[in-house]
Amino acid sequence: MALSVRNMIAGMSAREKRMAAALLAATVLVAVFLAVFFVQSAIGDIEDENGDREETLRYVAIAGPKYLEDQANQRDEARGQEKPPPLRTLVDGVVNKIGMTDPDTKELPDQSRGDSWTEYGVEVAWREVSLEQLTKFMEEVEGNRRRFPIAITRLEVRKRRPGEDVFDVTMAISTYEKLDADTAPGAVPAAPQTAGRR
Repeated sequence: MALSVRNMIAGMSAREKRMAAALLAATVLVAVFLAVFFVQSAIGDIEDENGDREETLRYVAIAGPKYLEDQANQRDEARGQEKPPPLRTLVDGVVNKIGMTDPDTKELPDQSRGDSWTEYGVEVAWREVSLEQLTKFMEEVEGNRRRFPIAITRLEVRKRRPGEDVFDVTMAISTYEKLDADTAPGAVPAAPQTAGRR
């Protein structure tokens, strides 16, 4: 093969050799141009994607405190009629619906809020969860506010690896239950009834 190519080149005139050399150079230049173009295009797409993710993270960092404040205000306004379910049950239902990995959960101590409300809390933590999954989870939790008072009271999002849509997330979720007048703190117990005299 190499011998036949050399023979073919040897049989060319000086003009044909120049034309063949020019054609070869043009082919190499086009190949190099296409390679550079596709590489730069791929890098540009990656940079745009990373820029979008960084912008989303900046938005979460800026809007996070306002979101938690709004949640607290909505908690005070939302007085649902249903009794809140156990938080572990609620979290498991949302996780299964979205198809997320099971989080680590930890019950938080009950807190009295005023004279007639009790706050029940749970801490939920994931390793390697996507931003899309996190957003869907928060939307599903927030969607229960029409039924009973619920709020995300703490949210921590940490990027796990640069350039990847993978995050470590820790959040606290709380529900609020209104106490009956007889069980509220400071309530005066009803006097026991005694049988009347005959």
